[in-house]
Amino acid sequence: MTAALEVTLRTQGEIWFASREVGRLADTEPYFLNTALYYALGFASGRYVDRSFEPTYLDDTDAIADELYVTPATPSDSPGVGLANRITSTYNTSSDDYATINYSAQEDPDAKRNLPTYGRRRVLGHGNELTCYVVGRGFDTAELEELVPGYARLGKKRGKARIETEPLTVSEGSGEFDLGHPIGAYDTSLTPVGNLVTKRMRPTPLVMQASYEGSYLELEVLDPDGEDEENGGDDDGIRLPADATFLETKR
Repeated sequence: MTAALEVTLRTQGEIWFASREVGRLADTEPYFLNTALYYALGFASGRYVDRSFEPTYLDDTDAIADELYVTPATPSDSPGVGLANRITSTYNTSSDDYATINYSAQEDPDAKRNLPTYGRRRVLGHGNELTCYVVGRGFDTAELEELVPGYARLGKKRGKARIETEPLTVSEGSGEFDLGHPIGAYDTSLTPVGNLVTKRMRPTPLVMQASYEGSYLELEVLDPDGEDEENGGDDDGIRLPADATFLETKR
């Protein structure tokens, strides 16, 4: 038994993290990696105090990796929504180092210099909408919906996002297929056979589009009567590799 949900995250305030840094600009790109979503959705929890400074994604998700797969979230393609609000600000402040070395007046190397910490920050503001997909193996739709919270906190400042879910039907197929939604570069053992576009992100790159050969899952929206929508084509569903697992090739 396999169930799936389309999950919509609507930002309720500023969400900030440094996707890329160009000079003094720290830019938040409109992608939530599944390395963050597993924690934000409550599927995994890390250590409260981290003294090793080493990623623990594999250990934190070991118990649920085979059962729950979460794709990265990307801007919604619904008309009039998606990436609607980004805020750029300039800051000028003192250092936020945990410890400051106190030199004597005679030995201070910065005694005659004014060294403020300044730069620019571009963040996701209120009203942005991003979409990801949750696939549950061994769950029915109702059980999977119960696992997904109504709100999540994301980014360095724990910005708030409202969550809405929509049930999907899941069917299986085999052959050549086009990826229907971005996944992590290490989330499948399949090798792309063409049409590959990737995006460099930290800590894991994204596969934005690709063609694969192998088994796949096709996710489709239900109509109000609980039946598959008749969209008039075979390629209207979201296709993902059947073995899609968080950091599959790293396990």
